[in-house]
Amino acid sequence: MASAPTAVVSGPNTASAAAAALAAPIAPLAQKYLAVLVMSLAGRLNRGAASYYLRRFGIAMADYRIVLALGLAHGLNIGAVASAADVDKAAASRSLKLLEQRGIVAIEHTTSRGRAAIVRLTEEGVAFERELKKSSRLREQRLLAGLSAEERVQAVSLVRKLIAGVPNMNKE
Repeated sequence: MASAPTAVVSGPNTASAAAAALAAPIAPLAQKYLAVLVMSLAGRLNRGAASYYLRRFGIAMADYRIVLALGLAHGLNIGAVASAADVDKAAASRSLKLLEQRGIVAIEHTTSRGRAAIVRLTEEGVAFERELKKSSRLREQRLLAGLSAEERVQAVSLVRKLIAGVPNMNKE
């Protein structure tokens, strides 16, 4: 597994403040507007995951998403990595440099495809991706523990429909 950072990233005060923010009651505005409620959930999930993956694995959320995306699709160019991980190209480039320094990815600069660079997980990266995936599944199980199997399927379906509806929401 890739090595975790040696520096302490957060102290007990910041960890407890983050935990309190994640457990805060739903704001009144979020109780009145579905979009605000969804953004509240997304924010809490993102803050919790960002804190956990930085503390546990020494990676930021863009790194996390890129490693998981490379576990699903092998040998992508940087633009395709960014797209697959749903991060912008600049963030993907910065993340890939750090992941390459840690030995998690290998970036092969090609001459046959112009300036394209092909990104792959290294052997160490494959093992790291497995650990991330395992941890992600465990965290997801904890999140969904209060839902029945049918409700879980329903939740995924509803979230996908909401995402599909975003372009309609943003029409003038």
